[in-house]
Amino acid sequence: MKKILLSITLALVMVLSLASIALADDPTETTITWSGSGVVTGGVTAGDDANTSFSTAGEGISGTFYAKDFNYNHYGYNVDSFNTNVNASLFSATSLATFSYTTVRTDSYVPKYGIPGQVSTSILQILDGFGSIATGSQSNYADMKDSTYNQQLPGGHNIVANATWYGMERRVVASDGDSAFVSAFGNGLATLDCMSSEMYAGRVRLGRGCGCFTDANFSATGIGGTFTASGTGGTGVSFDGMGISSGGGTLSFIANWLNSVSVADYSVTAQ
Repeated sequence: MKKILLSITLALVMVLSLASIALADDPTETTITWSGSGVVTGGVTAGDDANTSFSTAGEGISGTFYAKDFNYNHYGYNVDSFNTNVNASLFSATSLATFSYTTVRTDSYVPKYGIPGQVSTSILQILDGFGSIATGSQSNYADMKDSTYNQQLPGGHNIVANATWYGMERRVVASDGDSAFVSAFGNGLATLDCMSSEMYAGRVRLGRGCGCFTDANFSATGIGGTFTASGTGGTGVSFDGMGISSGGGTLSFIANWLNSVSVADYSVTAQ
C-alpha cells in the first residue's frame, strides 16, 4: 500500500490548529473549527489523490472543516478515496465577508475512468448581513462527487444569504474542460439548493446525480438581482428540469429579477 501524506496548512488571525500527519494504512482525519473575526485559510493535500482548500474572512466568521483520507487502495488501483466537507457562516456589518472552497481530484484509475483533474468550487460573499454555506466533495478511483445530503443547512439548503448585497456560486469542471456553474447576485434573502453534483473525465452534472433525487432550486426576495445557470460542453449541454438542450458550446439560463424569483430545477449536464 502506498504511503499517504495528509498535511494541513493554516494562515490564521486566530490560530486554532495545525497538524501534519503521515500514515500508511489507517484512515487519516482532521477537523478544523473557527469562530470570531478576521481571516482563516486552510488546505489539505491527501497524497497524490486530491487536494482541497478554503478561505474565509469577515467581521463575524465561524465554521467547521473536515477531511478524511481513507488510505484504501480499492481494487488495487493505487487510488485512495478522499472525503471533505465544510459548514461556514458569515456576518458583515460594514465590510465584505467572504468564503471560498475548492477541491481538485488529482488521481484516477486512468485505463478505465480517464484522466483526473476534476474541480469543485463554492463561493459566498456578503455585505451588510448574514450568510451560510454547506458543501463538500468525495473522490475515488472513478470520479468526484458533491453529495451533500448530510451537510445541508436547515431547510435543506446549501447556500443562504440575507444581506444588502450577496454573491454566491457553485461550479464544477471535468478534466476535459466541460463545466457547469450556477451563480446569484442580489439584495435581500436568497436560498440556493445544490445537494448533488458529479464530475467525470468527460462530463459534469451540476445539481443532480450521485444516486440522489434532484435538488437544484433557487429562490430570492428583495429589491432585485441576477440568477445564472450555465453549462459548456464539447458535444452537448442540457437543462434537464427545463427541457432545453443544445449541441456543443455554451448554453445559459439568465433571470434578471425584481421583488422575487423562484427557479424550480436549474440542474445542468455538460459533456
